[in-house]
Amino acid sequence: MDPTRLPIIKLWDQILVPLQGEITDAIAERLREDVLRTIHDSGAAGLVLDITGVWMMDSHLCSVLSRLASAARLMGASTILTGMSPDTAITLQTMGVELEGVRTALTVEDAFEFLGIRRVGRVGRGPNASAAVRESAAAPELARPIAAPPGAAQGSPVARRGAP
Repeated sequence: MDPTRLPIIKLWDQILVPLQGEITDAIAERLREDVLRTIHDSGAAGLVLDITGVWMMDSHLCSVLSRLASAARLMGASTILTGMSPDTAITLQTMGVELEGVRTALTVEDAFEFLGIRRVGRVGRGPNASAAVRESAAAPELARPIAAPPGAAQGSPVARRGAP
């Protein structure tokens, strides 16, 4: 496996980039170029950077991610950083590192929810099958109600999608 390979995953109109291992300066530069090119080519509205697998988060990498988020925002894509460990958060806070323009979330699921993609209920086979629905924040009137699946109780999250 190529250690410099950067997975950039397009999901709907979002991009997910799971970072792993050591992020060298060369990899960070390639990350910036590849992600911005993907945003441009796909017209992505959101960028989720998952740092769960990053071995070390230093001030240089924070700077790269902050600049990437700023450039993505100029191209119309919101950026959310997810998967930060408690040790990393404490270290960055102690060093006074600010991630300007970067929203954070604990999990990838939380990040997608911030971007408007949320789980509305379980469908399909098996106990872990689920569905996600993209709700347009710009045009909520276009969202269609979802009928409850057979056997679902009235008032379930599936039947009452707009309810809290």
